[in-house]
Amino acid sequence: MKSEADAVYICPTDSRVELHRFFNLLWALVTRELKGRYRRSLLGPAWAVFQPLFYMVIFTFLRGVLDISSEGVPYVIFTYSALVPWTFFSNSVIRCGPSISSNAGVLKKIAISREVFPLAGVVTSLVDFFISSLILVGMMIWFRVPIGICILWLPVLVLLVGLLALGIGFGVAAVGTYRHDVLFAMPLLMQFWLLVTPIMYPIGKVPERWQFLYSLNPMVGIIEGFRTTIVKGMAPDLGLLFISLLGVVVVWATGWLLFRHMSQYFADVL
Repeated sequence: MKSEADAVYICPTDSRVELHRFFNLLWALVTRELKGRYRRSLLGPAWAVFQPLFYMVIFTFLRGVLDISSEGVPYVIFTYSALVPWTFFSNSVIRCGPSISSNAGVLKKIAISREVFPLAGVVTSLVDFFISSLILVGMMIWFRVPIGICILWLPVLVLLVGLLALGIGFGVAAVGTYRHDVLFAMPLLMQFWLLVTPIMYPIGKVPERWQFLYSLNPMVGIIEGFRTTIVKGMAPDLGLLFISLLGVVVVWATGWLLFRHMSQYFADVL
């Protein structure tokens, strides 16, 4: 197999120049993605809020049928406060998958860290996250949810979601560049993952004998952290959050290393 080392590149000679080129390309990729997505759309960025709103409506209907507890808070804000970070996570992972294949032309012409392509998928989803958060702010005002000092946990929680999504995205992009079946399977996997995360129901509904195994899902501590911070005005459960942090470390230790290894041959299969 011909390695990437055989290709002809214009190599940067200074690390500052390389860093500058990295962020310039990141900005260009994110801008192109956002402009391309909403170019022929009547509603434009408003589509960013429709996905979590759609799930919220469905879950609210199911709650009426299944009598799901919302721990004493309005169910719409109970579930929407979890759907906003979940949508950020899910969309980030799905966008990371084809990020190498869809930028084959750029990848072959520019010698730059391949990590910029999955990272652009996460940053693009972060823009959608901020847009959909505006609805959440409106709900908090409508339901008169008090804002306390614990709201300062939100940047940490957003960072954890982004890092977890990027770590998984590295693995998906690496394998998905060679086998597109992985890319086709990701939306289905995300649907299943949503069901095993406390978004539609409180974590207390999980049987006690399954609690430990359930908490190994790194999104459990993060989603519970968002809900506890936003809806209850309390600090996140540090035990659950620590497990989520360990999950992020494990995901990066596998996903990023896999990406670094397989990225040597990306140019040969594109």
